[in-house]
Amino acid sequence: MAEKPHDAFDRVYRRHHDAVRRFLGRRLAAAEVDDATAEVFVVAWRRFAELPADDRVLPWLYGVARLVLANEFRRARRADRLVSRVGGLAGEPLVDGSSAVVDRLVLAAAFDALSERDQEVLRLVAWEQLTSAEIAVVLGCGRTTAAMRVSRAGRRLFRALADLAESEKEKEVAR
Repeated sequence: MAEKPHDAFDRVYRRHHDAVRRFLGRRLAAAEVDDATAEVFVVAWRRFAELPADDRVLPWLYGVARLVLANEFRRARRADRLVSRVGGLAGEPLVDGSSAVVDRLVLAAAFDALSERDQEVLRLVAWEQLTSAEIAVVLGCGRTTAAMRVSRAGRRLFRALADLAESEKEKEVAR
């Protein structure tokens, strides 16, 4: 009797999970390894019919892992560009590493203070680098509406940044 696909996948998973995890662990921060490993095996599950013979499965999985890594590195670069773009718009150039960390934490706190709707609009602009017309398609609204949402979300982000800066000044005065 032929092996069922889910049994065959389970065998591949059990046999190669640790090797793929180690491969990714040498290239990513510890907090990201489990998610990246899971993503590799999601791809393997979706493309199970394309998996090569047993002796070539692990190299194939490493190839998928490289693509997952490339996606993760692109995501990190987009996040860094967002920090630079917003920092540049605020008129505060990044001077040294410590101020970049502080700026990034402040930006993250301001971003987290926004509604999920505003966060998603800003992600579409900064991470996906979509135009207003493309954002309109994603959101299922008109181009003008999308442009207004981007503009309003940006203003709310700058307001949140200003509020955080003001609270930091108040803390400094209180010390």
